[in-house]
Amino acid sequence: MDSTLYIPDETGDNTGFAFRSTYHATAMYHRNNDKELCTYVGSMLCSVVPGFRNSIEEALNGIGVRPRFISLPSQSQVHNIVEAEFPLLDWPSILVIYGYCFLTIFKLIKFDEDANSFRNKMTKWISELRVKVGCAPSNILNIPFGATRENVIRTMLGSHSFCKTAITFLTKNFNLHVRDLKMNDLCHYMSNNILSWSGDMSL
Repeated sequence: MDSTLYIPDETGDNTGFAFRSTYHATAMYHRNNDKELCTYVGSMLCSVVPGFRNSIEEALNGIGVRPRFISLPSQSQVHNIVEAEFPLLDWPSILVIYGYCFLTIFKLIKFDEDANSFRNKMTKWISELRVKVGCAPSNILNIPFGATRENVIRTMLGSHSFCKTAITFLTKNFNLHVRDLKMNDLCHYMSNNILSWSGDMSL
C-alpha cells in the first residue's frame, strides 16, 4: 500500500507543521489499519529527527508500505493541507509525544507483566518526560495511544535497522543538539532508559 509521510522542509519548520498534522491524524485515528497507523508514527519520528528517514522507510517497506514523502510547509498548498486545521503544539509538547513514541518502540512487556502494570509504567514515563522537557501540566496530550496500538507500533516499526539508528543517535549524536537544551535533556533521559532495555540487541 502507498501511504503519506509528512516531513519538515529541508530549510526547517519552526511551526512543527509536519509533526502536528501527523499527530492529529494519529490522535483521531479510529480505523483498523495497522500499517497506516505505523506510517503516522514513523512520520512523527522523522519530523523531529530527519536522520531517521531511511531506517523508517526501510521498516515501512518491510511491512508492505511504500512511503510518499510530502514536505511541509512548502508543499501544503499543492496537497490542500491547511495548517489552521491542526492543533497548536509547543516544542516541549512535541518532544514529550516524540519521546513516548520512542519508548513505545523499545520497551517490551515482560511475559509476567499484566496490562495495568505496564500502563502505569507508561503513565509514569510520560510524566517524567513532561518534567524533563518542561511541558506544562495544562498541555493536553492524547497519549498513551492504548495497549493494542502500542503493540502494533512496536512490532511493525521496531526493526533492527531502526533500533540501531535510534540508539546510535541517542548515544553519539545528541550533542549535536547542544543549543537545544530540551532536546538534550530528552535524549539523556531516553538513553538512560532505552540502553538499559536494549543491552542484548547486539548492535
